Amino acid sequence: MKFVAYIENTIVMVAMAGMACITFANVLSRYFFDTSFAFAEEITINLFVLATFVGASIAIKRQAHFGFHYFFTKFNPTIQRVLVILTSLLMLFFLSLTLIFGMELVLNQMERGRVTPALTIPQWIFTGAIPLGSLLCMIRTVEVMMIRLKKNHQLPLPKTEVDSKEMKM
Repeated sequence: MKFVAYIENTIVMVAMAGMACITFANVLSRYFFDTSFAFAEEITINLFVLATFVGASIAIKRQAHFGFHYFFTKFNPTIQRVLVILTSLLMLFFLSLTLIFGMELVLNQMERGRVTPALTIPQWIFTGAIPLGSLLCMIRTVEVMMIRLKKNHQLPLPKTEVDSKEMKM
């Protein structure tokens, strides 16, 4: 799974750096030359989608998604295991739908020969972020579920920015 983490982190890092560089160059172009790059918005939006879908996978691994951990910890270990399985299955169901419909969209764009307006790159290349991110999220969901279901092992709950002791002050 370290290889998957490396791929995820690299994709997000390159996408974020690409967005920053393209946006910065576009701002400079508008400031100095009073014109902007036609492709800047197109590339930036698609890189943002890629970073979002792959970043969701990283968040699943880190258990950084919103959850009701306070209520979860109030249940006994048996019910906690059932909740882990139930929430994981629901996530896998949703992600499988996203994967299926994302693939249908990619195939539709390939069949129709859709291209992006500014760069005339095949649109399916960018839309591929949807099934890719869904697949990575599915892998991470199964990974986290298996770790949490191991006997006498629970992943630590995500740390909040404000400790409960600080709240009482």
